[in-house]
Amino acid sequence: MHITKDGSLDEEIKCRNNQGRQAIRQLNSILWDKAVSKENKHKIYNSIVKSIISYGSKVWPLKERNLKLLEATEMNFRRRAAGKSKLDRVRSERIQNIMGVKHRISEDIKINQLRWYGHVQRMEGSRIPKKVLNWTPQGRRKRGRPRRNWKEGIDGDIRTRGIDENLWTDRANGDWKSEDGEERY
Repeated sequence: MHITKDGSLDEEIKCRNNQGRQAIRQLNSILWDKAVSKENKHKIYNSIVKSIISYGSKVWPLKERNLKLLEATEMNFRRRAAGKSKLDRVRSERIQNIMGVKHRISEDIKINQLRWYGHVQRMEGSRIPKKVLNWTPQGRRKRGRPRRNWKEGIDGDIRTRGIDENLWTDRANGDWKSEDGEERY
């Protein structure tokens, strides 16, 4: 894992993104092949590219520029899988419709982060991940606007989605599934 001196994970996110782009380049002939079905291309994306890019993403403090970087890589894959080049000037929304995309990678990462948060919330207080989550650094902060940390991002997602804070206490509770049985968070 690439952690910079200031504690940022931006280098790790860039490294993961570059590894995903390298995998896409190696899969290029398969992606452009019209004989390979969309369903198989979805499976390739989920099993290879998305897993490479999102490895370790449960603990990334997400910044808007990092999300855009990851989504650009995802669209690179989708565009090739749809058989469209950038020269065709087809909008991203149209490519998502052609490919039948349900979730963007940024949404999947946020959902996985919420799952991890719930898992840590259910841990005993003596476990290290729980201690780290509840830890507050002592001392004074540097001047300027403070960086948004992981916990603040999770709190924002909880508010945005209208999730009850106590939802994490009961893992067997079915409130986290939608009517069609698909996981919401």
